[in-house]
Amino acid sequence: MQQQELTTTSQAISRIQITNAQIVRKCIQEMNIEALYYLLDVERTYQDWQRNEFILKLKYVMRQFKADGDTYLNAVQGSCGGSCSKGQNGYLFIGNNSKNYMNLLFVEEQLELQDLYECSLFRTNFENIVLNKRYYLDPSAQRMAGFFAEFNASLDAE
Repeated sequence: MQQQELTTTSQAISRIQITNAQIVRKCIQEMNIEALYYLLDVERTYQDWQRNEFILKLKYVMRQFKADGDTYLNAVQGSCGGSCSKGQNGYLFIGNNSKNYMNLLFVEEQLELQDLYECSLFRTNFENIVLNKRYYLDPSAQRMAGFFAEFNASLDAE
C-alpha cells in the first residue's frame, strides 16, 4: 500500500523550469549583486557595457537604494511602450521603503538571457503605483531625461 502511494505521488510531480532571467530578476530584487557575476555571461554585453562594467553600475544603484532604507526591490512586470523596443518585456524595480525605482528590459531567446537594458518609455498595466525618484544605470540617460523634462516644462510655460 505504501509503495502505491509513493508511485502516485511521484507521478503527480510536474517539472518547473526556472530560467536564468528569473534568477537574475530575483537577485536584483534581493540586491544580491555578487550572484550576478556568476549568472550573467562574461561574453555578452548588457546595455552595451561589458558584464563587469554593467554589474558595477548596477551595484552603484543598489547602494543608492540601500542608502534610502530599502532592503528589497519589488518587481512589477511591464514592457517598452515606445517604438524602439516595442513590447519587449521587463520589470519595474521599486524600493520597498523609499518607492524609488529603476527599470530593466530582459531580452530572452529560447529561455536564455541575451541582454538587460533600461527603457525610457517603460509601461506597466498598473495605474496607481507610487513612485518617487528614478535611478539610472547610465548617467547620460539621466541627464537627457532631465534636459527633456526642463525643455517640456519651458514649452508648457509658454
